[in-house]
Amino acid sequence: MTTGMRKLPNDAPLAAELKAVLTAGETERLRGLLASDPGLASCVVEDRKGCGRTLLHLFADWPGHNPNAAAIVPMLAAAGADLDAPAVAMWHRETPLHWAASNDDVALIDALLDAGADIERDGSSIDGGAPLSCAVGYG
Repeated sequence: MTTGMRKLPNDAPLAAELKAVLTAGETERLRGLLASDPGLASCVVEDRKGCGRTLLHLFADWPGHNPNAAAIVPMLAAAGADLDAPAVAMWHRETPLHWAASNDDVALIDALLDAGADIERDGSSIDGGAPLSCAVGYG
């Protein structure tokens, strides 16, 4: 994680709202949140142990298959989200694409790749490798 990256506590009301918006695939509501808080797309939502997830990680999190991936991913990328950011302070360095591959979330995989995510990025929890390792390892 880059020094100075904005951290948002997992139990903050804004974190809960973001999770709800992303899980529901609410594009207009997300657009409004990003417009009202320009740095929001690149923030990290942290738990009490300091482990963090980007908004793209939250969108890709298990069980995945949230609606409107083709609209939400480019919206977050245009607002400054790092498509290849690793999970923060976790034992692995998985990116949102690793998580989408783990969930067999083809719509999200396509959206991330179309937006420019690195299909060869290392960090898998299976073997330290690329997202394909997650797809195979998690079936």
